[in-house]
Amino acid sequence: MKDRELAEKIIQLSGGKENINKAIHCITRLRFNLEDDSKADSNAIESLEGVLGTRYQNGQFQVVIGNNVKNIYVEVADILGLDNESPIEENMVKTEDKETKREKKNIISSILDIIASSFQPILPAIIGAGMMKGILAILMATGWVSGESGTYQILNIVADAAFYFLPFLLAVSVSRKFDVNEYLGIVVAGALMYPTILDAAKAGMTDPLHFLSIPIQIVNYSSSVFPIILSIIIMKYIYKAIDKYIPKPVKLVFTPTLTLLITVPFVLAFIAPIGNYLGNYLAIGVNWLFINAGLLAGLLLGLFNPFIIMTGMHYGLFPIIIQNLGTYGYDSGYLVVNLMTNIAQAGAVFAVALRSKDKELKSVGISSGISALLGITEPAMFGVNLKLRKPFYAAMISGGITSAIVVALGLKTFGFVIPGLVALPAYVSPDGNLRDLIIAIIGILASFAIAFSLTLIMGFKGMDTKKESKLTNRKQEVN
Repeated sequence: MKDRELAEKIIQLSGGKENINKAIHCITRLRFNLEDDSKADSNAIESLEGVLGTRYQNGQFQVVIGNNVKNIYVEVADILGLDNESPIEENMVKTEDKETKREKKNIISSILDIIASSFQPILPAIIGAGMMKGILAILMATGWVSGESGTYQILNIVADAAFYFLPFLLAVSVSRKFDVNEYLGIVVAGALMYPTILDAAKAGMTDPLHFLSIPIQIVNYSSSVFPIILSIIIMKYIYKAIDKYIPKPVKLVFTPTLTLLITVPFVLAFIAPIGNYLGNYLAIGVNWLFINAGLLAGLLLGLFNPFIIMTGMHYGLFPIIIQNLGTYGYDSGYLVVNLMTNIAQAGAVFAVALRSKDKELKSVGISSGISALLGITEPAMFGVNLKLRKPFYAAMISGGITSAIVVALGLKTFGFVIPGLVALPAYVSPDGNLRDLIIAIIGILASFAIAFSLTLIMGFKGMDTKKESKLTNRKQEVN
């Protein structure tokens, strides 16, 4: 099926253009906010060639496409009249004088939706920067680049800029999520990152500044996540409250002026410090768990990580990962586990490709297995392993075992990279130590081998080969 035809059918079976309020995509899925969820025919969409599955998560109807999602989204965006020049960013379908129905979600779903929508558009920036950190570490370890050279300084800027100025990136994505003017959001991020505050924090200044007798804490907000997210949410309500009472002829002047005048001091005095403490203590709590119960934490997280990815809950861990990278320079928790579980999915699906006599399943298994090795597991997980069940169980067991071991060994990653073979450079320590890289390679080999072997031993049911189907039909005809 051609991309255009598939996009048209997905839209039609989702209730039509008029039923779609928002449309975005992530690495492997189309994500729709629907006017009426009941109008979407999940079974019919899943039966389409090129669709791996569907999910309802965090108030979104999600269609799992796999590696071709970007091309399908471009067609979807064209049909719906969206901006397809920036297809990974959130778009809203324009409707005339029509109120969008908003699904009431529980607080956990709402938080996950906010974090996911905040991080999806900026993933290319932070993944690219994380990969650059690994490459730079390799260049240092091999002696190709000196830490004192200008080349190192420039490459370090490339690797560090996205993380250091993360509040600016999040300001744009969160503003778009909450329909706030993104340039006002950038100004709020600029207030958090202003040299007066950052320089004082770097100098170790502890005495607060004062704004009309209100103390403003000195905090280094570079690489922070929660302060800017909370700040943009607060600004949304301040802006709406002010805009409601400002006469139309002077809205352009007074609404943004009063919004910034109220928001920035309030954010610096209360909201940003609260967000900073929240991020710090969440990271401390998770790290404490991995340090003191590493074997158990790695086992459980590795075992159930496929379900965490299915429900989108992995996005809720992104702020903790970023906090760890910004504070400690490494992450020894979820990214490490995710590497093991992704490779386990690859091992299981390659075993299916080897064992199956169905040419189509072999083809899907090989292509999705390569994708899983590179860190994108949805095609393997939804397209093969989950449907056949036992390969999925094999991947879970392998992910749990290897995650427990590498976490217990204290494996660290030094950059935010999609957890796959491409992530290996991020396991080279900035000082050139290869210990973590060696552990990561051993863990990858073990995870693949265990999942591959278990799948061959357990076998799989639920999808007959062509020869088996013919034999079954013949038996039925004889009977």
